[in-house]
Amino acid sequence: KPDTLIGICVERSSEMIIGVLGILKAGGAYVPIDPNYPKERIGFMLEDSGTSVLLTQSFLKDELLGANLKHSPQVICLDKETFAEESTDNPSPKSTPDDLAYVIYTSGSTGRPKGVMISHQAIVNLSLVWAKTFQVQPQSRLLQFGSFSFDLSIAEIATTFVTGACLYLANKDTLLPSQILVEFLA
Repeated sequence: KPDTLIGICVERSSEMIIGVLGILKAGGAYVPIDPNYPKERIGFMLEDSGTSVLLTQSFLKDELLGANLKHSPQVICLDKETFAEESTDNPSPKSTPDDLAYVIYTSGSTGRPKGVMISHQAIVNLSLVWAKTFQVQPQSRLLQFGSFSFDLSIAEIATTFVTGACLYLANKDTLLPSQILVEFLA
């Protein structure tokens, strides 16, 4: 239901996009968690947000469950679960522009990280401005470059969605400044 927080801890992948879309279409709000964060930070984010469900990938599951959580959310592995029995119909919208879309945690540079709540309306406004400013068209190709646990990532993803452009995902090694990145961009 609207404003229900769902954790998502995945590497940059199709599962990341599927998870975000699934949460938003179900009416919930996602809490992006970088799997490279220290266990203490992951545990803090899960406990502080009160997530009841955590979407992840099977190769990360044991590491996440080893974070000594005081409360354990239900864990769903997006790369292993079988969803064949589920409806393939496009669900009707379950949220309003004012409902939460995601909660992003600050770096914690002033002490403990704080969750910042972002509404659907904010994402739509940002993605429409980006589409206009950067002249993104259906034939455009965008690279999802920002860390998933950073605000920039949803701007890249949502701008692609609202324009019908193509979103490219690359692993973190490809995104490092190198000839590999140059070749990938070409």
